[in-house]
Amino acid sequence: MSRAFSVCALPLLCIASALCTSGASAAPIANAALNPAAPESRAAVIAAGFAQITGLAISPLLVLCALGWYDFNALGGMNATTALPLHANPWFLIPCSVVLLAVILKKIASPAIPMPIRKLLDASEYLEAKCSALVAAGVLLPTLITTMASIDGGATTASPQTAAFLGGSSSLIWLIPLALIAYFSVWITFHAIDALIVLSPFAVIDAMLVAVRGSFLAVLLIAFLISPLLAFALCLPLIICSFFIAGWCIRLDLFALCVATDLLFLRRPTQSIREAGARAFIAARGYGLPVRTMGFATPCAKGVRFRYRPLFVCPTRTIEMEATSAVLVHGTLWSTLRAGKASRGVVAFPPRYSRVTDELARMFNAPVREGLLRRSWRGVREGIASILGGPAASDPQTSSR
Repeated sequence: MSRAFSVCALPLLCIASALCTSGASAAPIANAALNPAAPESRAAVIAAGFAQITGLAISPLLVLCALGWYDFNALGGMNATTALPLHANPWFLIPCSVVLLAVILKKIASPAIPMPIRKLLDASEYLEAKCSALVAAGVLLPTLITTMASIDGGATTASPQTAAFLGGSSSLIWLIPLALIAYFSVWITFHAIDALIVLSPFAVIDAMLVAVRGSFLAVLLIAFLISPLLAFALCLPLIICSFFIAGWCIRLDLFALCVATDLLFLRRPTQSIREAGARAFIAARGYGLPVRTMGFATPCAKGVRFRYRPLFVCPTRTIEMEATSAVLVHGTLWSTLRAGKASRGVVAFPPRYSRVTDELARMFNAPVREGLLRRSWRGVREGIASILGGPAASDPQTSSR
């Protein structure tokens, strides 16, 4: 199994493990004070649970801290008479809140940060978002799922999470896979915003993407305060849409993960790219594969031979793409091999190949052309250098005339 598939499967494995082993309290989060005997109350608890799971998936760290501090105060704070659950424990909440504050300050200051530094911070925030989703899935998600699955009065023995996960006497065990699917689908969809921020060179686009996510979360919160059923009515189409676009988001996430780790850890090719091929991603539609399908690219008589594994675990397949007059466009973050000067892209190479652009160009017999942003940035630097360097010395013969 490839590393990419392991990265995608890790959150679900951690969630399942937490459901089996966690013993956290499930009391205050999903309106447990409602009377579970009334059908309306049962529906409200389930609706509230799915609304909170959706909000947690949209912004794991923010919702984790918000629900944690809310439950911390609801249970009595430092004067609580019972043991605080992990998600409401100050020893857990304070470090999470510090990280959240750092992320918010970075977003506020982002437009004023030079792009090279901003991209490194974006890559760090992108990896932090993955860790936050994993922590939220292990700490809070089992509590939300158990609260929904045990409202019929079942699962009262020992650990409620274990009883609910194994079935116990609960008739709502079917909620568990639905909740897991909803969480992962919505999370990977909104995590695509973090991926796009890593890939975008413009701070204004980053701000717009953050505003889109904040708007979804604000609308969901207002609906939840009005009625959990209204919040669930808003969450349901979002969950369904997220499920159908999850594949596209996973491919985008893999590309962004490759870019982020290359930038942060200064990754370089570990072996000859002529022998093993270059890690690459499909750059455009029309080649019989989805955009950003990950694989390895090598030259061939037709242009580019692309080797990949469907679903990351299936047997290797190979396709050949037309690129006899290829041009390698050296971009700001990554390079793209195009079929021609005015043609669409064929494959994109992650930042690790930026230092071997000439070798990559010779490998595919393609001239190197700088991308638009790279040319613009070089022009700005040359302009500043000419200003700081002062006027050029005049020719003596010209001045004598």
